[in-house]
Amino acid sequence: MGRLTGAHAQEAPATSGSGKISLKTPQLVEGGGDKGVVRAIQQRVVYPQSALRRGVQGQCIVRFVVAPSGEVGRVKITRSLDAAMDSAVVRAVRKLPRLEPATQFGKAVACPETAPVVFTISNPRRPKKAAPAADSTEFFSAVTTMPFYRGQSGFEGIASDLAAEYQRLRTAQDCPLPSLSTALLLTIGPSGSLYDVQLKEGDEDAEDLAAAYGDAVVQREEPGFSAACVPLLEKAARNLPHLVPAQLNGKRVAMRVQVTLPGTRTN
Repeated sequence: MGRLTGAHAQEAPATSGSGKISLKTPQLVEGGGDKGVVRAIQQRVVYPQSALRRGVQGQCIVRFVVAPSGEVGRVKITRSLDAAMDSAVVRAVRKLPRLEPATQFGKAVACPETAPVVFTISNPRRPKKAAPAADSTEFFSAVTTMPFYRGQSGFEGIASDLAAEYQRLRTAQDCPLPSLSTALLLTIGPSGSLYDVQLKEGDEDAEDLAAAYGDAVVQREEPGFSAACVPLLEKAARNLPHLVPAQLNGKRVAMRVQVTLPGTRTN
């Protein structure tokens, strides 16, 4: 899960006295960081029978707020698959146990989070070649065959490979990776190429959070990923190996997905 800077209460950087980032993000009581929370949501999702019968797969994006008490609330879908699958994700998030809240400068704070939830039907075989979509400029989030990346169904390996290629390309440019992870939207084209990389902006109103939690709201501690560096991300994405693209009813289609670019900070 990436930090969604659009929801932060202030724009000016704020760091601890040592100059290091003081934010500790929400996590399960037993630990595991952001990945542990995403995994806990996935484990609680019940695949709707109606979607299984239709063979619908894809990625849903859910947004929620972890309150200073550790309670999870304000759950909403920011990228839909279909009504039944969206509802299954919302129910899964609401079933999360009380979390260890985010802390900043030694104080528990409300922290908005976003999590990509993947619906996939077990399909270990590489999909057969398919005809291109009639309209390859349209992209989808719900498909009948998930993309394959480096021989594996899905696209989980893209983020780490993208970060590594980006670091390789940026040696002569002032475009460092942020300390914290960054949520990105990118498109897997009908040919399997990666393009149209975008920063995933937060959509939670900072004033709304402040009204609910007062000054106990997470603050921005460093500049986010620079928009000026996105073209370099685009170039890095195009340098990655092509995927076997997603299919929808036997045709190759473009699929928009969210990945989390790892930050340089290790917890």
